[in-house]
Amino acid sequence: MSDFKEDLIEKLKDPSYAAAYIEAAIEESDTDFLQVALGDVVKAHGVSKISEVTGIARQALYRMISQDGNPTIKNLNKLLNSVGLEIDIKVKSA
Repeated sequence: MSDFKEDLIEKLKDPSYAAAYIEAAIEESDTDFLQVALGDVVKAHGVSKISEVTGIARQALYRMISQDGNPTIKNLNKLLNSVGLEIDIKVKSA
C-alpha cells in the first residue's frame, strides 16, 4: 500500500474526515468514486469489525463496496452507522 493510501486510511478512522470524504464523492456525482470512498471507509474501520457490528456477511460487504456494488439504503445505513455516520436529508439551497 502506498504512503498516500496508508495516510488516507488512517484519516478515515475519524468520522468527521470520513463524512467529508464521502460527501465530496456524492457532490462529484461519480458513482465509481462513491464506491471507492465507501470502500476506503469500510477498510479503514476493518471489514471484519463492520461485518460483526452490522450483521452483514463479509462477502456481502465486499460486493457492496465493489465497483459493481449497489447497496440497499438499509445496508448503506447500517454501514454508515457502524462507522459513526448517518445520512442527512435537507432542503436544497436555491
